[in-house]
Amino acid sequence: MFAKGIALPVLHITGARSLIAAATLLVFLLATRSGVRVHRAGHYGVMAVLGLLLCAHWLAYFQALKASTAAVAILALHTYPVVTALVEPLVFGERFRRIDLGVALLVFGGVLIMTPEISLSNATTRGVALGVVSGLFFMARNLMTRKYVRQYPGSTLMFWQVLVTGLVLLPVLVVNDANGYSPRSVGLLLLLGIVFTALPQTLFAASFRHLSARTVGVLATLLPFYGAFWGYVVHNEIVTVRTAIGGSLILACVVFETTRSVRGSARSGRRGP
Repeated sequence: MFAKGIALPVLHITGARSLIAAATLLVFLLATRSGVRVHRAGHYGVMAVLGLLLCAHWLAYFQALKASTAAVAILALHTYPVVTALVEPLVFGERFRRIDLGVALLVFGGVLIMTPEISLSNATTRGVALGVVSGLFFMARNLMTRKYVRQYPGSTLMFWQVLVTGLVLLPVLVVNDANGYSPRSVGLLLLLGIVFTALPQTLFAASFRHLSARTVGVLATLLPFYGAFWGYVVHNEIVTVRTAIGGSLILACVVFETTRSVRGSARSGRRGP
């Protein structure tokens, strides 16, 4: 909702929310005496890559929200759990399941249903394309987070990621006309950076300590419903029939894939020592 509610460009919203979130997380880490530094010098490079991936994800996602409705952008983003199911076995040397390919094809069938025409001149098509691209960056960031999260608390990982994102976009903020930051915009940015960035992103990153990237995706399937509801309430956005049909197909595949992953993990645990 913030992409449409804050009267600032996407670059400024993303940069400001990141710096606010970084400051919030730094205060939290210092107050709880948690680690801020990384364990090895080489991990600074890892944190930089994670931050760049998060930055690219947010920029594409907020542009999708600006271009189309919240429902379209969020549903397109939620192609990432199924794509993750295809890529994750290759990254972590896990068994590849051919059924994942079939589910992925159904997901992209849903994306095509949502797409009114193959032309970026159409706002909905731009929203779908940007949402899918955002999901790819999000997937890459999640897989890297899963690989390194066991070594660092979720709050530490998120601190470095939002710090990198904020620093990358800092030049944009510096050259911006300060008059563009009205009291309402500043208040929404503080709310976005603290309550809707620092807190939930830390919890999300910490979940990878216990779950695979595929399994975490099942928890995110409620987001499209939240987005569609509040998009209607706040911005009077209407969900079209194409979006409802294509989105339902996408969400059905996501729920199927991630639920099956959870059951598979449970069976493996029971067979374990």
